[in-house]
Amino acid sequence: MNDFYQRKDVGKDTIEFTITIPKDSFNQSYEAMMKDKVKDTDIKGFRKGKVPTKMVETQLSQSVRLETLEKIAPLYISTAIQKEALDPIAPPEYKEIPKLEVDKDVVLTIAVTVMPEFKLANLKKIKVEKEEATITKKEIDEAIDDIKKNYKTKEKEINDAWAVEVAKMIELPEVKDMKELRKQIEEAMKAQKEHMLLHKRQEKALDEAIKLCEIDIPKPAIMYEARERERSFRYDMEQKGVKAEEFMKSQNLTIEKMRELWENDSKEALQTDTFLKMYMKEHNIDMNDAELAQRIEELKKNAPKGTDMSVYDDENWQAYVKNVDLKQKAFEAFIKEVLGEMHKD
Repeated sequence: MNDFYQRKDVGKDTIEFTITIPKDSFNQSYEAMMKDKVKDTDIKGFRKGKVPTKMVETQLSQSVRLETLEKIAPLYISTAIQKEALDPIAPPEYKEIPKLEVDKDVVLTIAVTVMPEFKLANLKKIKVEKEEATITKKEIDEAIDDIKKNYKTKEKEINDAWAVEVAKMIELPEVKDMKELRKQIEEAMKAQKEHMLLHKRQEKALDEAIKLCEIDIPKPAIMYEARERERSFRYDMEQKGVKAEEFMKSQNLTIEKMRELWENDSKEALQTDTFLKMYMKEHNIDMNDAELAQRIEELKKNAPKGTDMSVYDDENWQAYVKNVDLKQKAFEAFIKEVLGEMHKD
């Protein structure tokens, strides 16, 4: 029965629930919690645990009612969400603090944010021009100057002998003179630039796809993800014994600027994740149990010494690995479709 809640769709990504917690159910939890409070309450003139309930209730009634709400409301909220088969992308938000009156049902209204429906656009419309990787004489000269500054050689002048000596240091094979050294430096720099330009093209293609599909992530989901990033940052700083504020100050950053960066990064990550899931679904990209098992075995073989191997049997961790691999497959298939090439790092 769905008689304890009412659903109202107020937008393409927001659903409101009006939930009624029966007074009998609320009072039962309230009284049990109040008994625990009485046991732990000290009042002068009474032994601990022997304070009259009415005396404690007068002082703690409202705070205990709020604690009771915090305890049982999530059960009703999660049940309503499950019955409606929803997949929230941010924690439910109370529209207002409900009234907690004695011997009355508790009525609360919450907003649940879900991902809107998006459709995969015509990706043939994506056009990303290919920029040729060219290396100038000046860039080669600067690279040689950097090598001269960073490596100590017996030969002090930049000449053929120096080229042969330094080539061994930087592991460039078969260099016999400056001409050959310059050529190999140019080839190495060109390969590096091609790598960088391809990644740049891939990012641009992904940005274009997200725009074409009009993927607009609901604000509550972005803010929730941004808050999680801030929480993780503060935890990492604490583990390192560093005060978050002092670290930000050393980097000439304010908490406001950091939160802006977390928010932008969260938006981009959620847009990318949403697009790749759409692409996955549209192109039937999946991983069966045998493929997942093989992938887990590969990770086990490459695990660092001392790794707790029990983690590889954890179903949640395996689901995470599967999700990451599927999104990588989707990304590679997308790039191949729109660019015709996929760089292998």
